[in-house]
Amino acid sequence: MFQGDTRVDNKTGVKVGDIEKAIAAHVHWMTLLRQAVLDAVSGIDVESIAAHNQCEFGKWLHGPGLSTDDRLTENYLEVWRVHAEFHELARRIVELAAAGQVADAYTLLYGEYITLSGRLVLAMRAWQESLLGIRPPAQ
Repeated sequence: MFQGDTRVDNKTGVKVGDIEKAIAAHVHWMTLLRQAVLDAVSGIDVESIAAHNQCEFGKWLHGPGLSTDDRLTENYLEVWRVHAEFHELARRIVELAAAGQVADAYTLLYGEYITLSGRLVLAMRAWQESLLGIRPPAQ
Protein backbone atom coordinates (compact mmCIF):
# COMPACT_ATOMS: atom_id res chain seq x y z
CA MET A 1 0.00 0.00 0.00
CA PHE A 2 2.68 2.48 0.97
CA GLN A 3 5.72 3.30 -1.13
CA GLY A 4 8.89 5.08 -0.13
CA ASP A 5 12.19 4.19 1.54
CA THR A 6 12.86 0.70 0.26
CA ARG A 7 15.19 -0.40 3.06
CA VAL A 8 13.73 -3.60 4.42
CA ASP A 9 14.08 -5.42 7.72
CA ASN A 10 15.61 -8.68 6.53
CA LYS A 11 13.91 -10.65 9.28
CA THR A 12 10.35 -9.38 8.82
CA GLY A 13 10.28 -7.66 5.42
CA VAL A 14 8.77 -4.38 6.67
CA LYS A 15 9.91 -1.41 4.59
CA VAL A 16 11.17 1.61 6.50
CA GLY A 17 9.30 3.92 4.12
CA ASP A 18 6.02 2.15 4.88
CA ILE A 19 6.17 3.39 8.45
CA GLU A 20 7.05 6.91 7.29
CA LYS A 21 4.00 6.91 5.02
CA ALA A 22 1.92 5.50 7.87
CA ILE A 23 2.88 8.46 10.03
CA ALA A 24 1.84 10.85 7.26
CA ALA A 25 -1.50 9.03 6.89
CA HIS A 26 -2.03 9.31 10.65
CA VAL A 27 -1.40 13.07 10.58
CA HIS A 28 -3.84 13.48 7.66
CA TRP A 29 -6.49 11.48 9.51
CA MET A 30 -6.11 13.76 12.54
CA THR A 31 -6.79 16.76 10.30
CA LEU A 32 -10.03 15.15 9.13
CA LEU A 33 -11.07 14.52 12.72
CA ARG A 34 -10.42 18.15 13.67
CA GLN A 35 -12.63 19.21 10.78
CA ALA A 36 -15.38 16.84 11.92
CA VAL A 37 -15.33 18.51 15.35
CA LEU A 38 -15.39 21.96 13.75
CA ASP A 39 -18.37 20.97 11.64
CA ALA A 40 -20.06 19.32 14.66
CA VAL A 41 -22.33 17.47 12.26
CA SER A 42 -24.80 14.96 13.61
CA GLY A 43 -25.10 11.82 11.53
CA ILE A 44 -21.34 11.25 11.27
CA ASP A 45 -20.62 7.55 10.91
CA VAL A 46 -19.13 7.02 14.35
CA GLU A 47 -18.49 3.32 13.73
CA SER A 48 -16.26 4.06 10.74
CA ILE A 49 -14.27 6.50 12.85
CA ALA A 50 -13.87 3.89 15.59
CA ALA A 51 -12.82 1.17 13.11
CA HIS A 52 -9.05 1.15 13.43
CA ASN A 53 -8.69 -1.14 10.42
CA GLN A 54 -10.45 1.17 7.95
CA CYS A 55 -8.22 4.26 7.82
CA GLU A 56 -5.33 4.16 5.35
CA PHE A 57 -2.82 3.34 8.07
CA GLY A 58 -5.12 0.72 9.63
CA LYS A 59 -5.59 -1.01 6.28
CA TRP A 60 -1.83 -1.31 5.98
CA LEU A 61 -1.39 -2.36 9.61
CA HIS A 62 -4.04 -5.09 9.28
CA GLY A 63 -3.43 -5.87 5.61
CA PRO A 64 -1.51 -8.51 3.70
CA GLY A 65 1.67 -6.41 3.38
CA LEU A 66 2.83 -7.46 6.83
CA SER A 67 3.91 -11.00 7.55
CA THR A 68 3.08 -13.16 10.55
CA ASP A 69 6.60 -12.43 11.83
CA ASP A 70 5.92 -8.68 11.52
CA ARG A 71 2.76 -9.07 13.58
CA LEU A 72 4.58 -10.90 16.36
CA THR A 73 7.10 -8.15 17.08
CA GLU A 74 6.72 -6.05 20.22
CA ASN A 75 6.84 -2.92 18.07
CA TYR A 76 3.92 -4.06 15.91
CA LEU A 77 1.85 -5.06 18.93
CA GLU A 78 2.44 -1.70 20.62
CA VAL A 79 1.54 0.24 17.47
CA TRP A 80 -1.58 -1.93 17.01
CA ARG A 81 -2.70 -1.36 20.61
CA VAL A 82 -2.14 2.41 20.64
CA HIS A 83 -3.75 2.77 17.20
CA ALA A 84 -6.89 0.98 18.46
CA GLU A 85 -6.99 3.28 21.53
CA PHE A 86 -6.56 6.28 19.23
CA HIS A 87 -9.64 5.35 17.20
CA GLU A 88 -11.74 4.63 20.29
CA LEU A 89 -10.90 8.07 21.64
CA ALA A 90 -11.72 9.59 18.24
CA ARG A 91 -15.15 7.96 18.51
CA ARG A 92 -15.73 9.65 21.88
CA ILE A 93 -14.67 13.02 20.49
CA VAL A 94 -17.00 12.82 17.50
CA GLU A 95 -19.90 11.63 19.65
CA LEU A 96 -19.44 14.64 21.92
CA ALA A 97 -19.26 17.04 18.97
CA ALA A 98 -22.33 15.53 17.32
CA ALA A 99 -24.23 15.85 20.61
CA GLY A 100 -23.47 19.58 20.66
CA GLN A 101 -20.82 19.25 23.38
CA VAL A 102 -18.18 20.87 21.20
CA ALA A 103 -16.21 22.37 24.11
CA ASP A 104 -15.90 18.91 25.69
CA ALA A 105 -14.89 17.46 22.33
CA TYR A 106 -12.16 20.09 21.99
CA THR A 107 -10.96 19.41 25.53
CA LEU A 108 -10.42 15.75 24.61
CA LEU A 109 -9.08 16.57 21.17
CA TYR A 110 -6.42 18.98 22.37
CA GLY A 111 -5.63 17.07 25.55
CA GLU A 112 -5.78 13.32 25.78
CA TYR A 113 -6.09 12.83 22.01
CA ILE A 114 -2.98 14.85 21.14
CA THR A 115 -1.06 12.95 23.83
CA LEU A 116 -2.24 9.61 22.48
CA SER A 117 -1.41 10.69 18.94
CA GLY A 118 2.11 11.52 20.07
CA ARG A 119 2.42 8.11 21.70
CA LEU A 120 1.36 6.48 18.44
CA VAL A 121 3.92 8.41 16.40
CA LEU A 122 6.62 7.57 18.96
CA ALA A 123 5.67 3.88 18.77
CA MET A 124 5.88 4.01 14.97
CA ARG A 125 9.26 5.75 15.14
CA ALA A 126 10.53 3.10 17.59
CA TRP A 127 9.39 0.41 15.13
CA GLN A 128 11.12 2.24 12.29
CA GLU A 129 14.32 2.60 14.31
CA SER A 130 14.28 -1.09 15.16
CA LEU A 131 14.10 -1.85 11.44
CA LEU A 132 17.09 0.38 10.83
CA GLY A 133 19.02 -1.19 13.70
CA ILE A 134 19.07 2.05 15.68
CA ARG A 135 19.12 1.48 19.40
CA PRO A 136 17.41 3.95 21.71
CA PRO A 137 19.72 5.89 24.03
CA ALA A 138 20.38 4.28 27.42
CA GLN A 139 18.27 5.67 30.24
